[in-house]
Amino acid sequence: MVFCRQCQKNVEECEHFVPPLGVPAINVFDEKVRTIAYSAEKRILEVSFKTGQVWQLFGVPPGMYRELCDATISSFLRFIAHRYNARPVRHGTDIPTPPAEGCPQCGSAMTRRHSTKGDGSMQRILWACSKCAKTLWRTYDALDPRSSRKLTSFKNG
Repeated sequence: MVFCRQCQKNVEECEHFVPPLGVPAINVFDEKVRTIAYSAEKRILEVSFKTGQVWQLFGVPPGMYRELCDATISSFLRFIAHRYNARPVRHGTDIPTPPAEGCPQCGSAMTRRHSTKGDGSMQRILWACSKCAKTLWRTYDALDPRSSRKLTSFKNG
């Protein structure tokens, strides 16, 4: 789970996550950080932690990146990173999911209440109907789009 500043809550995934930077990363010698990657053109620093979380910092000058290559990254993050706009990085492949689902009981459009990621090829979404207060979990599978709409449970909200 990651605390999203925009959502103001702990989430596994949300619309505020950004895609991976897509540039080569370098390994660093640090107790908390595994790798860093940098795009000078975009001025984005991507930090991959040993916990598995990956964050991007926006507006980082090239000189700061060069200093980081020779410094303890954890110190930088503790004292300087809060000055930059930071966003968590989306993991795995994007799984196609609809923006809304129809309620099986009343037919109204349901909205997302919660979502979880599986092994990167699967996503579960909890849909909620505001009209009849029903909720349901649906599983979406990136590997087999034909089976991507499995009803897993349906209950009163």
